[in-house]
Amino acid sequence: MVSLQQHHCRLARSATLIIALLLGQSGAWAAVCANPGRDGQGGSDAVINSYFTGPATQTLSPGTRTFSLTRQRGTAPLRAGDLALLLQVQGASMNTANHADYGQLQGHGLVAEWVRIDRVEGEQVWAQGGGSGGGLLHGYVNAPASREQGRRRWQLVRVPQYEHFSLQQDSRALPWDGYTGGVLAVDVRRKVALNGHRLSVAGAGFRGGPALSLQGALGRPADWRYPAPSVQDRQAGYGHHASKGEGVAGTPVLLLEAGNGYPDGDMGRGAPANAGGGGNGLDLSHLRLGNGGGGGNGSVGGHGMPVEGGGLGGHVAPRALVLGGGGGAAARRKNDGGQGGAGGGLLLIRAAGLQGHGGLDLRGAAGSAAGDVGGGGGGGGTLWLDLPATDSLAITPDHAGGAGAKGGGQGGDGQLLARGERQWPGFQPLSVAGAEAGFRCRPAGHWITGVLFEDNGAGGGQAFNQRRDGEEASLPGLMLTLKDPVSGWKKTTTSDASGAFQFRLSEAQSRGQTLELSLSLPEGQQLPELPSLNGERGQRHGHQVRWPLQATADRHSGPLPLGLIAEPGWQAPDDTVLAPGGTAVLAFEYRAPVTGQVQFHSDHPAVRGLLMDRACSGDSEQWQSGQNAGWTVMAGERLCVRVPVRFGGQATRIPVTATTLPHNAPTGFIIAPQQTSVKILPGS
Repeated sequence: MVSLQQHHCRLARSATLIIALLLGQSGAWAAVCANPGRDGQGGSDAVINSYFTGPATQTLSPGTRTFSLTRQRGTAPLRAGDLALLLQVQGASMNTANHADYGQLQGHGLVAEWVRIDRVEGEQVWAQGGGSGGGLLHGYVNAPASREQGRRRWQLVRVPQYEHFSLQQDSRALPWDGYTGGVLAVDVRRKVALNGHRLSVAGAGFRGGPALSLQGALGRPADWRYPAPSVQDRQAGYGHHASKGEGVAGTPVLLLEAGNGYPDGDMGRGAPANAGGGGNGLDLSHLRLGNGGGGGNGSVGGHGMPVEGGGLGGHVAPRALVLGGGGGAAARRKNDGGQGGAGGGLLLIRAAGLQGHGGLDLRGAAGSAAGDVGGGGGGGGTLWLDLPATDSLAITPDHAGGAGAKGGGQGGDGQLLARGERQWPGFQPLSVAGAEAGFRCRPAGHWITGVLFEDNGAGGGQAFNQRRDGEEASLPGLMLTLKDPVSGWKKTTTSDASGAFQFRLSEAQSRGQTLELSLSLPEGQQLPELPSLNGERGQRHGHQVRWPLQATADRHSGPLPLGLIAEPGWQAPDDTVLAPGGTAVLAFEYRAPVTGQVQFHSDHPAVRGLLMDRACSGDSEQWQSGQNAGWTVMAGERLCVRVPVRFGGQATRIPVTATTLPHNAPTGFIIAPQQTSVKILPGS
């Protein structure tokens, strides 16, 4: 009896073997995969992710493979074989001038990628991504706020790799605390079953501006930004306006343990990027007060009241994996209250399907009130889905912004994103690079893979070994067909830039039925040897090659190596005009399709012999006549044959034949002799 743990270990080894084979066959075609299904059955825990970040000033450059992690939240440790999401949570730059353009984005750098954890030793982590040398594709920065830019933070989120994910209770993200959190991410080899429960990141995003009781200072009703009071000033109640919310461009100082907040001040009605602005005090005594603005994300947050002093709503966030912006606080004179609501978090689902009744909750939190003023609501969060292309989406995500309290602004709606183009209403495409989803690495249905290349021995490779090596070229753009001969169902695909192809069948399409994979050989190409697919040798039908296979669930067919050989390139010169009795030397050009030998021959009486010109320089290498000896050629080599002729005066066509003799060709494989000709016409 095989235990569940042993089963998943075997699955992981199977996936690793498949990827290794694909890498061996087709260079860097295969995606990075972790260990699909290694965490077994999920859905019984309320919190499934763990969160990590590095030192306060650590920068990760593109290509990085190893870095430090110094802070963790969540119960599951990071270990080799884990899947993780690395993302720049904060890092946007914005306009900080004290006028109406305050807070507009100037750049964001909010990148993200999936990585596989290869090794963990103490605080040191080795990761593999989709960048140069298997390192990170993007760069990531942890840095405190400066006079030019707000605080920058990245985090690494451990993402469980479930075989099944069937919710037994609501699952949620730990809220963002300024360092980590705010993300709920799951990778499922099969389907996510909600069972009436919710996946929730509601209120888990950027934090709202905290309320602060102030007696007034020298702020103006028209201020877009104003310095936050020092600790001593806070104790005396000296200061003006209310705190802005937290967002992609930084964190207000009142939410920090130490350091600086937004450049040139954290208070006032200007909205910093997707965070809501704080309400302004409309007089020097801080008696007439403005409400906070709502946080933004997929849409702008609502403005706080009154029009002349309420905090502005947060701006639209860039299309990226972002947290909803925090709402701005309301201005206060005494007592606490009027705080901004937190934004919704980030929810990512990679699965073979999403089914059942339940909820995807990305709502921003409401602002709070004290007296007649209130904070702005948090912006809605961001949903990102990676599901099979054929899946419909029967669940409506709730990504509304939080309500503003009293006269506080409503939070803006969140973002709905998906891998690739989708027809789901309201969704926008966003690709996230790096390690592939488990259901793509090892689908629960049937997976068929292979690679097409020239198995000709180019660049020191070995011809006819059914393996792409040396400098053998890939063959992109060739069409393959998978069909069910009984039902008539058919699916086609083409080889990609590296020559690789794949078919993926869902569990519903993998019922053990017999299917047929076929390739129509392109003009001028031959398949010297028929490789086997799952032990079944291919069959030739004219210019088509076919393989039968059983479409069994949880099965991989392949990788199928298809090493083709092209016909030789053999080209005659343009037709020539000669005077009767005249002579000429005509140059024919040959390109070798495979390493081996070539013979040239012509029986035409006007041909006086053959001059070999290997470099096509116009200089003859050797005179040949009669039946020719073979000339050694390398795959892809170009050489010329110079043919001296004496013209008798009658129009004639002179044929020359090239016979290619491949080295180490399989038994029975030949390249048919190629003949081309030049026409000689009489002239004066």
